[in-house]
Formats: sequence, C-alpha cells, structure tokens
Amino acid sequence: MQQNPLLQAGNLMMVHLGLLYAVIEAWGRWHFADARVDELLKAPFVEDLRHFRNAVFHVPVGPEALVFQWGEDSDRIVWSQDVQRALRTAILDWDANLAERIVQHPRVMER
Repeated sequence: MQQNPLLQAGNLMMVHLGLLYAVIEAWGRWHFADARVDELLKAPFVEDLRHFRNAVFHVPVGPEALVFQWGEDSDRIVWSQDVQRALRTAILDWDANLAERIVQHPRVMER
C-alpha cells in the first residue's frame, strides 16, 4: 500500500476518534459535568465509538468492519464533531474558572 494524502488523513481520523473516546471515558470517570456534553454522551454512538477505538488501538482479528462502519453513517461523524466541540468548550471553561472550582481539603490549614 502506497502512502498518500487520503491514507494519511484516514490514519489521523482514526487516531482522533480513538483519542476522543479516551476523553469521553475520562469525562465520566472524573465526574465532570456539562449539560451539552452530558446530553451528547447519551447517544448510542458512544458505544460504537468504544468499539471503533478498540478496533484501532487494540487491533482484534478482522477489525475492518468496525473501522469502516464508523464512516458509513454521516450522523456518527456529525455527532463526533459536536462532542469534540462541546468537550473542548467545557474543558476550556473548566480551566478558565479553575480557582473557583478548587476545594481545599479540610485538614489543610490555610496559611
């Protein structure tokens, strides 16, 4: 197989989607909350994205069906773009307002 711009773009898209799922996974584990993100994460595409990530990063036997399935439905791509934008907005907002989100542990004395 010869490397070309389309193949490179496809590879980048696979990595992007795999990492997007990693962020989604951490979102729940770290108990982040944002109305827009939380609503988007109720979509059935989350499970599809998990399977896609596993097919790309853990390479089972015959991953092609799982990988190609993702691009067959344009709603999945639109959803992934919406999730990416919502996560970016929520995380940047969280970071910008970090001082008000920090809770001091009760056993730490104020200096």
